Amino acid sequence: MKKALIVRFSSLGDVVLTSVLFEPLLSAGYKPYLLTFSPYDELFVDDERVVAIGINKENFFEEIKRIPRDFELKIDLHKNLRSLILRFFLRGKWRSYKKESLRRRLAIYFKAFRKPYFVPEAYAGSVKDLIPVKNLRPFIKVSEKRVESFKKELGDYIVLAPGARYKKKRYPYFKELAELFIEKGEKVVIVGDERDYELTKDFPGINLCGRLRLIEVLSIIKGAKLFVGNDSGLLHCARAVKTPAVQIYGATHPTLGFSLYPDEGLVIFKNLDCQPCDLHGKGECKRGDFACLEISPITIFERIYKNLELQQK
Repeated sequence: MKKALIVRFSSLGDVVLTSVLFEPLLSAGYKPYLLTFSPYDELFVDDERVVAIGINKENFFEEIKRIPRDFELKIDLHKNLRSLILRFFLRGKWRSYKKESLRRRLAIYFKAFRKPYFVPEAYAGSVKDLIPVKNLRPFIKVSEKRVESFKKELGDYIVLAPGARYKKKRYPYFKELAELFIEKGEKVVIVGDERDYELTKDFPGINLCGRLRLIEVLSIIKGAKLFVGNDSGLLHCARAVKTPAVQIYGATHPTLGFSLYPDEGLVIFKNLDCQPCDLHGKGECKRGDFACLEISPITIFERIYKNLELQQK
């Protein structure tokens, strides 16, 4: 089988979304190899379809020297300075995708540029001449044995992921939302990293923030009957393991490419004139009131039970 190199170094959600290419490449006769920063390679340890190569960001120039050069197909899904350096180093013909960088930046200032755009479709477009790539969804295989080990310990549960890299993307009422679920008789599991633990240490529920490897977080999410999170990396993990998801938007916007499809769950988005106020959700709120995130927990709670059928997994 021929070999295809996919390059996406970071961040978590972007790396997860590269999984839309695995099946199309295999169908076209290519074994996918994914080059990414560690620890994102851990996400794929149970997925035999792909070989994930994790490299150390701090030793980038040394690490790329060990990358094989015998790939018949090379796809750059990052399109930044590092990937350009890698392309120069490995040589050959490279494919890429329509990043729409200028259009997305203009969308911050002009509503006319806020058109539908989905990163999975853009990624898939890089191989559209090899095989039809319609209606693709991110998908990562996770060991059922691993999932069942957590299910045996946790039983039936809902996952909340209150974290996000930037404050303007973090919904501030996850604690109250957790309380509502618990009052309804649901078991709540909270996931995230060490920084998220500081934000959630007084939350009700089972707090696993900072205690798990990425593959374990993925397994926990797969075993859940519902995932609720921000517009952040763990949201895309939920998509990739087919757990119904709720995506709460803050400073960003679906036009930037990371929105759920309707069949993947529920998008909660106020669609204010000032959304998006930044490409990644950085900085301070220009209004000063974080109005995009002022959504009552009971509103979200009621929309979940009205729009999603929650079944035991």
